[in-house]
Amino acid sequence: MRSEVKISVIGVGNLGSCIAYEIANRGLANELVLIDVLRNLAEGNAADIGQAIAFRNNTRVYAGDYGDAEGSQIIIVAAGKPRTPEMKTRLELLGVNQRIISDVAKGIRELSGEPIIITLTNPVDIMNYLMWKYSGFPRERVIGSAGMLDSARLRYVLSRIYDVPILDVDAYVIGEHGERQVPVFSRVRIRGRKIEFTDAEKSRIAEELRQSALAVISKKGATVYAPANNTVNMIEAILKDKREIYICSAILSGEYGLTELSIGVPVILGRRGVEAIIEWDLSEDERRIFYSGAESIKSTIEGIL
Repeated sequence: MRSEVKISVIGVGNLGSCIAYEIANRGLANELVLIDVLRNLAEGNAADIGQAIAFRNNTRVYAGDYGDAEGSQIIIVAAGKPRTPEMKTRLELLGVNQRIISDVAKGIRELSGEPIIITLTNPVDIMNYLMWKYSGFPRERVIGSAGMLDSARLRYVLSRIYDVPILDVDAYVIGEHGERQVPVFSRVRIRGRKIEFTDAEKSRIAEELRQSALAVISKKGATVYAPANNTVNMIEAILKDKREIYICSAILSGEYGLTELSIGVPVILGRRGVEAIIEWDLSEDERRIFYSGAESIKSTIEGIL
């Protein structure tokens, strides 16, 4: 970690506050700013988190506004209306969250320095693209957090089906964070061994994966711990310049033959954000679903800009 690290979290409801707590609990920042339109919520969460870490580290946690985000190395954007049980897809959030992302971008685009933005607002691929467009930041510094969450969910499903410890499962999900997500079956390894799946097995696993988020939302109202923890893993990789592979929604400029959209792909995360985008070889079915998702994302973007 750098000697002095400042991180700001914009939107500190259930998800944003959990991200803030995990950042503070891991001691990743010297200074942590919580920003929300509900100032009392930000102040309450700041005090709660500060008291939680009193025996662990000296992270200074406080509520602020956009001016207080000045000097942040990383800005997490979790502002927006969350998905609710009655919503069939994340695209139902498009209109209201587009306006929120536009307002947030206005608040941060005048900040000096070179902060990295991590977007969680749904539908994340589209919102991350809009954040890039509205903020004017370089594409490597605007990153959507979703692919590692989807990959964690795939590992969870596979560990249950094959009755193996989850850390023995190596599996990733790329593409759209939504109905056209792509479990990369061709790269799955369990205990280091390549697994061959039947079409029926692929269908079963893909369906469980698609339903995994809504299953949690229907029982407890929101997904919180999984997206928060996987996002903070990304933050830690950036701050510690790990230069390891993470699946992130990245702005493409020719990679995979695609431009002018954000979609989940393997990237190298480091101190500058997306240090490189990796182009994996995919099976025919994986390519078909990936490009179908990309087409849907791009069509939606063109329809709202």
